[in-house]
Amino acid sequence: MRKLLNLTGILALIVVAALAISVFLAVDSQPRVKRDISITPEQIARAKNILDTHRYQVRPGTSATIRIQADDLDNALNYLAHHIGHGHAKISMQRKSAQIELSLPIHTDVAKRYINLQATLTESNNLPQLGSIKIGNLHIPDFLTHFFIEKLLSWAQASSPDARAGLDAFRKLQFYPHEAAISYFWNGWNIDKTSYTPVSLPLFDQQTLKRLLHYHHFLNKQNLGHTSATIPLSELLTLIMQETARHPSQENIREEFRAAILVAAFHVVQFPLRLVIPEAASWPDPVRIKVTLDGRNDLAMHFMASAAITAYADTTLSDAIGLYKELEDSRSGSGFSFNDLIADRAGTRFAEKAIASQDSARRMRNIILAGIRDTDLIPHWTDLPEHLSETTFKARFGSTDSPQYHNMMNQIEQRIAALKWLH
Repeated sequence: MRKLLNLTGILALIVVAALAISVFLAVDSQPRVKRDISITPEQIARAKNILDTHRYQVRPGTSATIRIQADDLDNALNYLAHHIGHGHAKISMQRKSAQIELSLPIHTDVAKRYINLQATLTESNNLPQLGSIKIGNLHIPDFLTHFFIEKLLSWAQASSPDARAGLDAFRKLQFYPHEAAISYFWNGWNIDKTSYTPVSLPLFDQQTLKRLLHYHHFLNKQNLGHTSATIPLSELLTLIMQETARHPSQENIREEFRAAILVAAFHVVQFPLRLVIPEAASWPDPVRIKVTLDGRNDLAMHFMASAAITAYADTTLSDAIGLYKELEDSRSGSGFSFNDLIADRAGTRFAEKAIASQDSARRMRNIILAGIRDTDLIPHWTDLPEHLSETTFKARFGSTDSPQYHNMMNQIEQRIAALKWLH
């Protein structure tokens, strides 16, 4: 018995030592990938074009191919690494393969350390093969990689109807030096949303959905009596902030605030929640009301749309989408509007401040509950240029990289910085 216990102890020590060595090899003191985060209006336009092509041109029972520029894929991967794990990433492609590098920070009691991962994706007849994984100085055997990938795919198919439909549709991923091509055969979702069982994703887990539904029902009930009236945005935000203080789970003020921002945005923009949240298929549409910010309905929409994007994504994406919208308007819409941009930036800073921490969310809610007006949400804007055609915008400002444009944006930032809730 003593020999058995000794052998067990020795084996345990070997396992612990092996784990310690693995951790030592896997963790680095410096990131191997460090780069700026960039999302441009042009990239937003290309992403929108891909989505529109799938939504409006690809019918069930047809094949299609999505082509993504190498730079767009590289920037998207870097953005996701930063947004999800405060890290950085890059992808470089050759014909039939791609190399991925990822650096994620981890915090220890001693100092910040980094997980640096390198891997290769190789074309195959179906899903690409992941291999040659190296974490720090630790090489992962390919058989372990294939085992875990197989288990992950099986779990995804069993857990999510959307994931199952996407994997069933997938045919091939091809790599080229300048683009990646995804081929698929589209049968349609074929999902009964009334029996939809969602996976606990970072954005909309079950607790988040309960919050969203609660505030959605609350605003619909409040707005039923205002269908023919105009409601200032400050009044709408005050109503929903009062409800966050009454909500049973209001101890997590940051998440309550985040949910309230998203629901308020849907009601201001008059956009059905089910178009973004599949689990909301059976929820009623927002009651039709007109919400204004400092007298204008479009400013309220810009403010809340930017606030919602920031609350559930970040400032980088919100700013890129806002600028893309104005550039599109200059070509074929109502024209480029710095009034819209000041509302975008005010909404972005509002959400950024509100969800920075529990204390910040509590402070912002207290400011709103103490009494606010629309002019507390957006600074003076009536003197800013708007309705600029593409030709007029280029004549006055050149481009969004010009000193003239940056001077105008600096004026906007200075006005927003003077708002009381930023102090």
